[in-house]
Amino acid sequence: MTTAVTIPRTGGTGGQTAVAARARQVVKAYGSGETRVVALDHVDVDIARGRFTAIMGPSGSGKSTLMHCLAGLDSVTSGQIYLDETEITGLKDKKLTRLRRDRIGFIFQAFNLLPTLNALENITLPMDIAGRRADKEWLDRVVRTVGLAERLKHRPTELSGGQQQRV
Repeated sequence: MTTAVTIPRTGGTGGQTAVAARARQVVKAYGSGETRVVALDHVDVDIARGRFTAIMGPSGSGKSTLMHCLAGLDSVTSGQIYLDETEITGLKDKKLTRLRRDRIGFIFQAFNLLPTLNALENITLPMDIAGRRADKEWLDRVVRTVGLAERLKHRPTELSGGQQQRV
């Protein structure tokens, strides 16, 4: 299967749209020989900064594999993945971990919240691990935007599925 998703690089004003992530000729294969499965077959994609992008397709078409590769959670068999202008294919684990921690946010279909922490503690956990303090104005804005301001002291079991995902 060959998948190509192209997002125009020009916005409504005719200016150039920045690309947050891009894949070039990405192949991801699992196994070898007769059991080899090609999940991504020479995929090219640009993900524009500041825009919503939907990656759609039937079950088993490689959507999750593509997202994991774009985020540096999985390696590619061949091809290149870029975040901004940084090529992440071939980065050593330590640099890749730092890049994911500092520059990538994830909302997983199956969210993994720590049950002993409340919503606020789960939200700030990545910053806590990185030894950083959340900017109060930014945090307040994010929490208000996603509608969690009244639920910050609640543990994951006290939140709806949608609230847990927003955390």
